[in-house]
Amino acid sequence: MITQQTVEIIHNEAISDGYHRIRLNCGAHYASATPGQFVTIRLPDQAEPLLRRPFSIHRLPSGGAGTLYMEILYRVVGGFTRQLARQVPGSELDMLGPIGHGFSVRCHEHPVAIAAGGIGVAPLVFLAERLKQAGMGMNRVMVFLGGRTGTDILCEGIFYELGMQVSVATEDGTAGEKNLVTDPLQEWLEKNNPGMIYACGPHPMLKAVGEIAQNQGIACEVSIETLMACGLGVCMGCAVSTNEAGEGYRHVCKDGPVFDARVLL
Repeated sequence: MITQQTVEIIHNEAISDGYHRIRLNCGAHYASATPGQFVTIRLPDQAEPLLRRPFSIHRLPSGGAGTLYMEILYRVVGGFTRQLARQVPGSELDMLGPIGHGFSVRCHEHPVAIAAGGIGVAPLVFLAERLKQAGMGMNRVMVFLGGRTGTDILCEGIFYELGMQVSVATEDGTAGEKNLVTDPLQEWLEKNNPGMIYACGPHPMLKAVGEIAQNQGIACEVSIETLMACGLGVCMGCAVSTNEAGEGYRHVCKDGPVFDARVLL
């Protein structure tokens, strides 16, 4: 159930150049949230920006006495995120969620690949933690992290702590291989027999991952990053084209943000 509430900021810290992680004291109804779902946020009592801003649910750690927290990973790129980065513990946000359709989470019989481009890693940490809870052997999950430069590689340590294998690629070679993230992914796919590829990142990356999956006959789910206005499917401002007969378009906030990659190719 989508709920609007005022949430308190527990902490808000920089984790890399231009990237922050914020922890919020959210309601217990988020315990049923699915990886890939998102929330929309605004600063209380401020007219600007007019529209809420969407953010993927990054993590849902539990505190003492059954307390549930939400973590959001975000990149500081505009006026709203600059304001958000200045918020201190104890201040409040107006939050609406959980919204959208998430990833399918289950214990896969075959290995699983997770591919993230930059801030696209945000919902994939939540996914990784839920795969572990579902009984998936972490040694059978391979994570591919990509970015333009080393500061765009996020959450590598979290995946290692979960027991997953991690491959890093950057376009300038400042971290891991000097490559696109799709290059080591394709190489790994050719040597393994995965049951699923989960991906989130820039649209060109998702298109490439989807094409690789389709060519090799591998199931693939992608979470699309796009601008949203209302976040609830009312304004129809986040439409993406599909190859479905009679459909033509889907709306990221209402039908996604997670899609079967075959729908979008």
